[in-house]
Amino acid sequence: MKMAERAGRIFCTAAAVIGGVFLLLPVWGIRADAVLSGSMEPALKTGSVVFTDTGKTEPEVGDIITYRLGSSYVTHRVVEKDGGCFITQGDSNDGRDAALVEKSQIIGTAVFSVPVLGYAAVFFQKKTVFCLLLVMIIQELVFLIVSKERRARKKRAGKKHE
Repeated sequence: MKMAERAGRIFCTAAAVIGGVFLLLPVWGIRADAVLSGSMEPALKTGSVVFTDTGKTEPEVGDIITYRLGSSYVTHRVVEKDGGCFITQGDSNDGRDAALVEKSQIIGTAVFSVPVLGYAAVFFQKKTVFCLLLVMIIQELVFLIVSKERRARKKRAGKKHE
């Protein structure tokens, strides 16, 4: 197998595996979101991916949460509790967020982040990309089966001529 072909297959397989993991995270109760602003730096760097445990919806002061704000999502730190609501603030922001966060808005508590992978997470969560990844995985499996069968045939043919 040529070096370029092997490198291409390794790259495609790695992309398919990473993409598959991102697609399966919601099944495991984990949400992956790209960090698109610097409001949480240095804890969450712009371009990172933050993983949120959707089962942890009872945050404590100091926890980083992801919550709905209109049609978008925000990941900020809980700085205070006010009755049944939470007051949040981005680590690098000067002031607290204007709106109180109600429990019903909370998606979950952030558990960890990975620098630079944020944009990949957004990319891999699209359904079109999922279909392409599925085709890539099936293609690689077919190539593996065919090449294994070819090797087995060559081996059998070599034994017949001995």
